[in-house]
Amino acid sequence: MFQRRHVSRALITLAATLGLLLTAGLPAGAAPPGDRPDGIPDQFPSENWPLGTPSKLFAPSAEVIQDLGSPVSSLTIMEGAVGRTPDGRDVVYAVPAGENARLNVVDLHTRELLRTVPLQGAAGGWAIVVTPNGDVYLGTYANAHLYRYSPVTGEVTDLGQPIPGQSQIYGLTADPEGNVYAGTYPNAHAFKYDTTTGEVTDYGSLDPVQQYARSTVYDPDHNKLFVGVSTPNARLLRIDPETKTVEDITPPGTTAKDFIDLDYAGGKVFANASSRLVVVDAVTGEQIKYTDATTGELVMDYPIAARGVSPAGPGGVYFTNNTLSLTHYDLETDTVGPVTPPRTVTRGASIGYGWVTENGQQVLYGLAGNYSGGTFRYNPADGTLAQWSSPFQYVPSPLMHTLADPATGKVFVNVYLNGSTAIYDPETGKSTVTTRQGQVEGWAWDGNGKMYVGIYPYGRLSLWDPTQPDSPTNPKELFSLVDSDHQNRPVAVVPAGDRVYVGTTPAYGEYGGALTVYDVPTGSHTVYRNLVPDQTISSIVPSGSAVWVGSSIEGGQGTEPVATEAHLIKVDPSTGQVLADVVPVAGAASVNELITGPDGNIWGLADGIVFAIDPATGAVKRLLPVFSGVTGSQDGALSWRDGYLYGVTGGRLFVVDILSGQATVLRNRGLNRLTQTPNGTYYTLLRPDGYINPTNLASYTPPTDSCPQSDLRATVWTGNVDSHVQNRFLSYGCTLTDTLPDAKADWPNHAAYVLAVDRKLRQLEADGSVQRWEGALIRIAAARSNVGR
Repeated sequence: MFQRRHVSRALITLAATLGLLLTAGLPAGAAPPGDRPDGIPDQFPSENWPLGTPSKLFAPSAEVIQDLGSPVSSLTIMEGAVGRTPDGRDVVYAVPAGENARLNVVDLHTRELLRTVPLQGAAGGWAIVVTPNGDVYLGTYANAHLYRYSPVTGEVTDLGQPIPGQSQIYGLTADPEGNVYAGTYPNAHAFKYDTTTGEVTDYGSLDPVQQYARSTVYDPDHNKLFVGVSTPNARLLRIDPETKTVEDITPPGTTAKDFIDLDYAGGKVFANASSRLVVVDAVTGEQIKYTDATTGELVMDYPIAARGVSPAGPGGVYFTNNTLSLTHYDLETDTVGPVTPPRTVTRGASIGYGWVTENGQQVLYGLAGNYSGGTFRYNPADGTLAQWSSPFQYVPSPLMHTLADPATGKVFVNVYLNGSTAIYDPETGKSTVTTRQGQVEGWAWDGNGKMYVGIYPYGRLSLWDPTQPDSPTNPKELFSLVDSDHQNRPVAVVPAGDRVYVGTTPAYGEYGGALTVYDVPTGSHTVYRNLVPDQTISSIVPSGSAVWVGSSIEGGQGTEPVATEAHLIKVDPSTGQVLADVVPVAGAASVNELITGPDGNIWGLADGIVFAIDPATGAVKRLLPVFSGVTGSQDGALSWRDGYLYGVTGGRLFVVDILSGQATVLRNRGLNRLTQTPNGTYYTLLRPDGYINPTNLASYTPPTDSCPQSDLRATVWTGNVDSHVQNRFLSYGCTLTDTLPDAKADWPNHAAYVLAVDRKLRQLEADGSVQRWEGALIRIAAARSNVGR
C-alpha cells in the first residue's frame, strides 16, 4: 500500500511540475486547462485550440469511387411523329430519353428499327415535327438545341441553341414553307427558325412571370402562330409572324394551369388545357361550345389524356380520353365522343400521330404511352384497331434516387422521368427491374421491411413491400397532395414511430411547400402548408416530441424564389405550431439535409456548409464549410460512420472530421445521393465525365475502422477527469482517447494505469502525435483520476 501511494504521489508531483513549466510555453493563442479561448462549449473544439501534427487520414487519390456502370436501361419517349422516307417507307420518329439521346426511325409496316442517329449533347426531346419536304426537326433538353434530320442523307445537323440561355424547347410546329416554330423554358420565348436561311426570329419572352411557352401551333389558313404559356395560369397567345404582334386570346374564365399541347384543324385551335380539351375559333379567338356525343349536351371542355389531337382525317381529329378510349372530334358537326365501335388504346395515352394512305384509304398511326414503345393503327373505315410495341432502342437510364436495403444490402435505384425501379445486388453485380412507381423524390424504410415512397408529380406517398408481387394494394397509395394541397414533390420522407413526416415542394407555379404528418395507425394525414412562407420543406429530423424542419427558398417549378434565405424551424407535429425559427447559415438557399449526431445535436447541410445546432434551442454550435456554392432542395445527403460525417452535395463526396472541424472533399464532381449498406459501403449516383445526367451507380468503401465505438468527446478524458486537451483522430476511426490505455480496463492499481498512460504518451510525443505540453496535461488528469483506485 505504501509503495503504491508513493508512486502515485511521485507521478503527481512530476506531472504537476511539468504542467507548471510547460504552461508558460504554450503555443500562441492557447489557454491553460479549463479556460477555452473562444467561449465555445467544451464539447465543440475550437479551430484556435492547438493541435498536434495533423494526421493525413484521407490521402489524395486519383479515384476513390468504383464505377459500377448503368444499373438499368429503360425507354422514355415524350412525343413521336409519322413521316415517309425517300424510298417510300412509312416510319415513326421518336427520341428515347438518355445520354446523348438518339433519334430512332422505325418502319411502321415491318416494325423494324431502321436507324438510330445521335443527338450529341441532348438528353431527350419534348418536341418533334416533320416538315413538308420530309425533314425532321427536333427540340431537345437540357441544351435547348434544334436539330434537323434528313431522311435523304440519314444525317443529323445540330442547328444550335435558337434562343440563348434556354434549357428546353417545346411544341415544334411547321408552316407550309417548312419553317419551324417553337416555345422555350425557362423564359417563355417563342421563335421562328427559317429553314432556308437559318435565321432565327425571336418573338420575345411572352410573360414576365411564367416560364413555359409550352406549346405552339401554326395556322396555315390565316398565317398566325398560337402559343400556350403555362404555369401557374394558362394563357393562349396569337402572334402575327410578320409584324410580331402578340394578342392574348385566353378564353375568359380559364382556370387551367397550362396549355400542354396545341393543334390546328378546320379553322379551330385544339388545346389540352390541364387535361381538358378546349376548342377556340382561330379567327375570333372565342371558345367554341361543342356537343358531347354521349350525353347530347353542349360542353366547354372534355377530358383528354394525350399529347394533343391528331391531324385532320376521316371523321375529324382523334385523341385518347381519360379512360384511354380512342375518341374523335367531328369537325363538321362539332361533336366529340368515343369512336364506334368503342376502342381502347391499352398501351397508354397517345403521344403522336400521322395519317398513312393504304390501298387508297387513310389510316391513323400513333404512339401510345411513354415507356413501352406502344404503337397503334386505327382504320376509321372499318373501325379496326391494332396495337403493338415498336422496337425503339432502350438506353441507360438517367437515375433519380438510390436507397440501400438495411437487411439484405441490396441497392434500390429509381429512374428519372420513367419511374422504373431496379434492385442492384452487390454480390452478383447484376440488377433486376422491379415495380415502376413513378419518379421517386424521397423514400425510406419503415423498419419492418417495407418502404415509404414519395412520388412526383402526384405529391403521393405510397407503402411498398418489395418482397411481394405487384397488386392493386402493393404499392398502396396512402395519400396524394397534388389536387388537395397543390404539392407535387415529396422530397423528404422520414418515418418515426407511428408517424411518417413528409416534406414537399409546391406544385407548378405555386409557392409554399408543406409538412405532412401521416398517422400510421389511423391512416389519416394532416398538412401544414407555408410553415416557412413561400418556401419548400426540404429536410426533416425528429427530435423528441417535435420535429426540426429545413426549408429551401425555391417554389414550384416555373417560379422564381421570392424568399432570400433558408430557415430551420422546430415544429409541434400535433398542432403545426412553430416553436423555434432560426437561420443556421445566413444567405443559404437550402437546408437540404438534417441528421442527428452521435453528440445528440442536430447536424445539417445548408448549401455547401455543414452545421450543428442545439436540438432544444436551435442555437448554432458549428459551421464547417465544405465548398462555396448554392444547392437545391434535393441536393444533399449525410451519413455517420466511424465517428465521421460523410456527405454528398454539389456533386461532391466529402467527409467531415467533427473533432478537428476539417472537411475533406474526396471527389469533386459528378455525384448525387448517398446510401449505406450494412457492411459500411456507400453507394451513390454517378454522372460520368462529359455526361449530362447521372446514369451509373458507384460505390465508395471507407477505410477500415480499427477503433469501433470511438470516444468522440471533444477533449481527452482519463476516467473521470477532463484533461482539457483536444481530442482528435490520430488514425482513421481512432481518436487520441481511444489510443490511450483504456480507463475502463481492470487495472491492478492506480499507479499501473498512470504509468501505462505515461508510456503511451512518450510514444505519441516521440512521433509528433502529441505535443509535450499536451502530454503533461493528460498525465496530470490521469494522476488525478479515480482509475484503479
